[in-house]
Amino acid sequence: MTQTHELSPESVLPLLQTQRYGRSLRYLDETGSTNDDAKRDAASRAPDGHVVVADTQQTGRGSHGRTWSSPQGTDLYFSIVDRPSVAFAELPPLTLAVGLGVAEAVETLLATATSNPVCRVKWPNDVWLGGKKCAGILIEANAAGTELDSLVIGIGLNVNRASFPDELATTATSLYAAQPGEGLIDRKRALCVVLAAVERWVDRFVSEGARSVTQALEARLALLGQKARCGDVVGKVLGVSPSGALRMQTTAGVREVIAGRLTSLP
Repeated sequence: MTQTHELSPESVLPLLQTQRYGRSLRYLDETGSTNDDAKRDAASRAPDGHVVVADTQQTGRGSHGRTWSSPQGTDLYFSIVDRPSVAFAELPPLTLAVGLGVAEAVETLLATATSNPVCRVKWPNDVWLGGKKCAGILIEANAAGTELDSLVIGIGLNVNRASFPDELATTATSLYAAQPGEGLIDRKRALCVVLAAVERWVDRFVSEGARSVTQALEARLALLGQKARCGDVVGKVLGVSPSGALRMQTTAGVREVIAGRLTSLP
């Protein structure tokens, strides 16, 4: 008899507390990229909230063309198909809404940890735990001209990894590493908690607009008030504008940065 995997629909669906996300779910033992799978499913008219989740990815993608490390049996790699009623030009803050959902979910999953860690959103698409990256977000949109047809929300969350490759060891962490002595985290429960929180924030973004997201972000924004570099812009991080742009105080005045990799400076 084939054993049911912990991330299969049979295991996940009874635990869901969402309206849409995950109600249609495809599980893969191994794939290239769940974002690519979800885009194909979206093109085949998969329902809103359809999720593709994999135990491991061979070519998982992060931001700026980087590879997302995706070992087997430890973490979460999944992509959500959504068709929000939002103009294509208004999409950028959606990544931050997803980040808020992931951050809230992480704190829920670590609620019993004695370290009581605070989870922050690092502009534009990372989630930090204890100053290290625990999750990344990659949203890819499919548009017909200026009209949004569908989008795929890709999320990678380090759940139970105990160690990282040398090139990630000083910058990455996992939920397991943040609660030493607490044991492994149930991945199916983690998936359900994240889906519920992300759905809630995406729906809020659609119904209330970007300002509700950027206002909530103030309490969670990583590097707020600190000196940082984003592309060729150097200055103090002031916050995020309703457009989703990063606001930085520079020697030439306040700049709004729409793209780039944000790094802290001494």
